[in-house]
Amino acid sequence: MSFPRCSVAARPALLSMAVAVAVALFPATVFAAEPEAGEAPADAARTLDAVHVNAYRTTSHASSATKTDTAIAETAQSVSVIAREELDARGVQNLNEAMRYVAGVTLESSGIDNRVDDFRIRGFDAGSWSNNVTVDGMRAPQGSQWNRTMVDSWNLERVEVLKGPSAVMYGQVAPGGMVNQVSKTPTPDQQQVLRLGIDGNGQYNTAFDVGTGTGDNRHLLRLVGLYRDGETQIDHTEQKHWFLAPSYTFQIAERTRLTLLGLYQKDDGGSTYQFLPMDGTLVATPYGHMKNTTFIGEPGWNTYDRTIWTAGYLFEHSFNGNWTLSQSARHTDVQSLFRTVVTNGGLNADGRTQKRRATWGEGDSKGDTVDTRITGKFSTGAAEHTLLIGVDWQKADWTGARGAMVNPRDIDIFNPVYTNYVPVTTSISYSGGINRQTGVYLQDQVALDKWRLTFGGRYDWTRDDTWTRSYTVATNRYGARIPTRGEEEAFSGNLGVLYVADNGLTPYLSYAESFQPSGSNTNMSYTLSAFDPVTGKQWEAGIKYQPASFDGLLTLSAYDLRQQNILTNDPDLTHNTCGTAGNSQCQVQDGEGRVRGVELEGRITPLEGFSVIGAASWMDSEVTKSNNGYIGKQLAMVPDWTAALWADYTFQAGGLEGLSLAAGVRYNGESHGDSANLYLIPGYTLWDAAIRYDVGHHGRVGTQFALNVSNLADKRFVSTCGGVSSCYYGTGRTVTATARFSW
Repeated sequence: MSFPRCSVAARPALLSMAVAVAVALFPATVFAAEPEAGEAPADAARTLDAVHVNAYRTTSHASSATKTDTAIAETAQSVSVIAREELDARGVQNLNEAMRYVAGVTLESSGIDNRVDDFRIRGFDAGSWSNNVTVDGMRAPQGSQWNRTMVDSWNLERVEVLKGPSAVMYGQVAPGGMVNQVSKTPTPDQQQVLRLGIDGNGQYNTAFDVGTGTGDNRHLLRLVGLYRDGETQIDHTEQKHWFLAPSYTFQIAERTRLTLLGLYQKDDGGSTYQFLPMDGTLVATPYGHMKNTTFIGEPGWNTYDRTIWTAGYLFEHSFNGNWTLSQSARHTDVQSLFRTVVTNGGLNADGRTQKRRATWGEGDSKGDTVDTRITGKFSTGAAEHTLLIGVDWQKADWTGARGAMVNPRDIDIFNPVYTNYVPVTTSISYSGGINRQTGVYLQDQVALDKWRLTFGGRYDWTRDDTWTRSYTVATNRYGARIPTRGEEEAFSGNLGVLYVADNGLTPYLSYAESFQPSGSNTNMSYTLSAFDPVTGKQWEAGIKYQPASFDGLLTLSAYDLRQQNILTNDPDLTHNTCGTAGNSQCQVQDGEGRVRGVELEGRITPLEGFSVIGAASWMDSEVTKSNNGYIGKQLAMVPDWTAALWADYTFQAGGLEGLSLAAGVRYNGESHGDSANLYLIPGYTLWDAAIRYDVGHHGRVGTQFALNVSNLADKRFVSTCGGVSSCYYGTGRTVTATARFSW
């Protein structure tokens, strides 16, 4: 199925039509209407899912999939939600850890990396590098090569994972899925929390979450913060990290609420990210495998410093019990400095020494985003409609620099001796750009007896103005500033049908599309023609089950997902005069990749105090179109099987009352590290465990002690390997002890 594209000439008509529809649907008399007798105002505090002590309550609603208050069980899409209770119980510290028990997710795409959240959903990149991670439904700005945001999970209320294309709601996104992080915001009668912790590397932390408000709850305040400092898994790599996140909610009127959100975050120290040689990691040398803690950089040089600050708001005004205006906005500023020494080619012939190269990069990115929505509920005969009309806008203004260095000396990966490397920059590549996106979207959710129908469409306009410039240190000369421009537009659509049976089963069928700018400009085309967006299409069928006798939600889904218009090298070798310098092979858009899969996932609490999380997925990936000889090959970093199971039980009575025991196992199957399928990555199994003890209250203060261990056996594993000098170890054993005090 495909949807029609809209021409440039049609843009004014499209916008005018949206305005006309809004005016027709929302006359002044409707806006002024009062709620019926006994009807609660739309902005009244909604009763949240109850929380059982020492058990995970399955989240019943998530706003990210439809941007409306729709039950997950009645959403024709696979959606996973990791609630705050689960994040705390599993000792989660970052987004990769949060999604360890979600089906169809492949973690640590480039190994252990404290700079970013790097993962794949249903076979496609969905992490920080692809700008597929949002906070409160708003995307972080694009930036130069290493300049990205990473939000601390302590400041999150929950994590929402959307499977498949979500372009209708969010514009340019990857086809496999996306992650929305929901910030902590002020709540009435908030519990005050102080947490102290230390891990097995000697890294200590303290965190707090406090709030207050006026007696009538018209003014509510919350302050969340964390400080962490010490060693990491990688030798000679320390990191200091802290943040403060204030928020304030003002109930302006009975139906009008404004929440202000702020964040200041600082990261200083080293980076755990490393390029590693294939020999010594994926393949044993005569000396065996190098340790997963070995540092092959230079202690006095390797650095990753970053400063992030954000300011934004969430606004909501209900005209009456049926119509609501919402607006979200945020400004983000991120600056970073990255200095690293990494591999330079494969391991030397002696089987233990490694050539290295050095580089540095600094970046600055400022981003603004605004999303405005009108939601209305009305009836047409027997059909109940929830209509959503929205306009969003994003802009990122960024600059960056990357320096090439004199190479440091070789290093022994089994017995590293560091050289007190003196950095000498030989050349610098400067770049910058302004990226813009404007989108208008419309969605209608129809309830007709037991049927739920969803129709959505969106049109986007993107414009990317970028530039590059070189500088040679020896001659003190700058190269010419080379500008490029790319303008693209795309229509994305979705539809879904779901049936709500009386026995708790909800079978569904859905279709969804996505798009991303091609990432290239006309000078890479032999005919100098503009490239079309890279698109995604997915059919998904599934069934959800929400039992009536106990708390839980299970989802079984099958999908066919395709990414099209992928850029590949022009097969005509005489077309080699492209690029800014006119000496590169030209590109064409004839690539296509396909992933077919089946997923089973559930979060259930069948007994008081006993919670189980299970996830399993099978994925079959294939390059279906290519001029590089890859047809029939598997896509890179797509494991055939993944599975995870976590069980957590809290004793409810007797001498062990308050004691919680938990254990988990995770399996990641075989995958290929590259599109040519030259590097086969073995599967691996990892074990997790946790023990908690709720001491109870001493006076007004509740106390809980916890010990969390991930990768219990400290298994050394390669998360992926794309070449002889680009392999990556995953996270080793992590032990964390915490004491939590609440009042």
